[in-house]
Amino acid sequence: MNPIIKVIIPAYNEEKSITKVINDIPTIVDEIIVVNNNSTDKTEQNAAEAGATILKEPRKGYGYACLKGMDYIANQKASHFPDIIVFLDGDYSDYPEQLIQLVAPILNDKIDFVIGSRVKKYRETGAMTPQQIFGNWLATFLMTIFLVQSIQI
Repeated sequence: MNPIIKVIIPAYNEEKSITKVINDIPTIVDEIIVVNNNSTDKTEQNAAEAGATILKEPRKGYGYACLKGMDYIANQKASHFPDIIVFLDGDYSDYPEQLIQLVAPILNDKIDFVIGSRVKKYRETGAMTPQQIFGNWLATFLMTIFLVQSIQI
């Protein structure tokens, strides 16, 4: 049986890239959900024309947009509930064509959760703010400390 895979794309002013992102998502995906997070451009229109399900989240912020997508999925019929949910950015900072590689460990029943990596050498200049870069460093540093402590206990 093929797993049901849904993609949630929080989007804010991504009119130039959203169609390419949607079109490059592999066909194993059952539904592409674009959460328009108060875009002032044609993000919503372009996403709809590319075939995505459109949700609107008036509260600004990536987290609110992600939660809106999750709420939508949580309220679907059991027969439409996904086996896998993938979060993808609408600005092409992630590579949609790599989705199959990303979910492969789950499909092979090896693990339950996968996080993609944005390796520095592949990151485009300006794709992340200095605050995001520092936040990622801090989060991974703290996770390493807590993991090492939990292993030693």
